[in-house]
Amino acid sequence: MHLDLLNKRGFGILEIVIASAIIGGTLFAMVSIFLLSRDIIIFSTQKLQASYIVEEGLEVSRFMRDSGWSGNIAPLSTGADYFFMFSTSISEWAISPSVQPPIEGLFLRSFRVENVSRDASANIETTYNAANDDPGTRKVTVKVVWSYKNKNQSITAETYLTDLFGN
Repeated sequence: MHLDLLNKRGFGILEIVIASAIIGGTLFAMVSIFLLSRDIIIFSTQKLQASYIVEEGLEVSRFMRDSGWSGNIAPLSTGADYFFMFSTSISEWAISPSVQPPIEGLFLRSFRVENVSRDASANIETTYNAANDDPGTRKVTVKVVWSYKNKNQSITAETYLTDLFGN
C-alpha cells in the first residue's frame, strides 16, 4: 500500500511539470505572436506613410510644373538629388538642393529628374538617346527613405512631366 501512495505522488508531480511546460510554451508562443504582429503593424504603418509621402512628392512635382516649367523643372540638373520644402509663412512649395529635415522625424524624401527622349513615333524611349531629346519632358523619380530596426527602407515612384502650359 505504501508503494502505491509513493507512485501516485510521483505521478502527480509529473503531471504538474508537464502542465507547467505546456502552459509556459503556450504563453511563450502567444507573447512571440504578439510581438511579431506589433512589429508587422509598425512596419506596415511606416510603409503606408512613406507611400503617401512619395505620392505627395509626385503631386508637388506636378504643382511645380504647373507653376512654371522654365523656372522650376527645366533648370534642374539630371542625376542630382533635390528636396521639396514647404514654407508655412507663405504657404508655398519650393525646390532645394539642400537636404531637408526628415518628415515626421523619420522620412527623408528626395527626387531626381532625368532627360527623356522619344522615338520616331513620339513614344518615350526606355533608354535615353541624346539625339532624340525631348526638352519639354522630364522623368521624375521620388524616393522616400526611412530606418526601421536599424535597416534602411525605401520606396520610390516615378512619373513623366511635360511642359503642358509652355511656361
